Amino acid sequence: MVLFVGELLADLITWQDFHVAEEFVMKTGGSPGNIARFASQLGVPTKILSRVGDDPIGDRILKKLEQAGVDISSVQIDKDHGTTLVFVQKTPNSPDFFVIRGADRYLKLEDDEIENILDGASIVHLSCWTLTHEQLYETTMSIVHKALGRGIQISFDPNCRDKLFSCKKINLSRVFELLKHTTYSKPSIDDALALFGMPDNLVSDCEKQKEGVFSSNEIDIELVKYYVSKFHEHGVKYVVLTAGKDGAFASDGETLVHIPASARKVVDATGAGDGFWAGIYYGLINGCDFLQSCNIGSIVAGYIVGFVGAEVDITNLKKELENNILRR
Repeated sequence: MVLFVGELLADLITWQDFHVAEEFVMKTGGSPGNIARFASQLGVPTKILSRVGDDPIGDRILKKLEQAGVDISSVQIDKDHGTTLVFVQKTPNSPDFFVIRGADRYLKLEDDEIENILDGASIVHLSCWTLTHEQLYETTMSIVHKALGRGIQISFDPNCRDKLFSCKKINLSRVFELLKHTTYSKPSIDDALALFGMPDNLVSDCEKQKEGVFSSNEIDIELVKYYVSKFHEHGVKYVVLTAGKDGAFASDGETLVHIPASARKVVDATGAGDGFWAGIYYGLINGCDFLQSCNIGSIVAGYIVGFVGAEVDITNLKKELENNILRR
């Protein structure tokens, strides 16, 4: 079983500038919840540990997870704080977001509760949101140490951004402390950039840095090697760096392998990263090695981007994976 620990929330999405937007579309979200839902649809036993408000949004999130087969018995209901909300601006030239942090940051557990929740888990998946506030961080590290004591592997999604943290700046000491105990991590290029910056020798001019990593038509392999090595240096055993249309790069610390993007068409990239994670867990739970699992992750991500939004149902992909992957 994979235990997911992290935020459950609602995304309120607009395609207009925040200052003039009048209409928002609400989608249930939170990366751990999305990954758990996708993985469960593929047949992976999943449980989620989180906290939502005692409100219709929290109810809606839990209902969707339960319908997908995710064990929600460990989700806490907060009577004092509403479900966390993320406002997303999807304008072409200035995408942005801001968070109204609610119940998820108040997750707290006693030692015996942690022990019970860990029963049956082989992997604990953690979001960077679990590191953003002191109480939440302490709870997270208690879970990590108790899991390690049982031989449970730790996965970490380093989806860190300054504005998520209480001090409005990524707390690198917390991130690096967790990386020391991490078996699997799947950063995107943007995640790696947020944590480690752009190495000076790869920035030719100020304009390139403004435009970001993808200022040319293809990714710089030296940049990939730099970011992958940084995660290994901080203790991660297996790293897969995802790079959008350029696919992904999987490493065990000795060998770096390029995994081409598998999408036939891209309708909407929302949910691709979460789908990639779900594919990794499908592979690992079914006895595949890390590289094989990353290839499955690419297949799942490629399937998801053919649909609009992260709420796509991938149940139909399960049979294809069973027939074409596990029987090889």
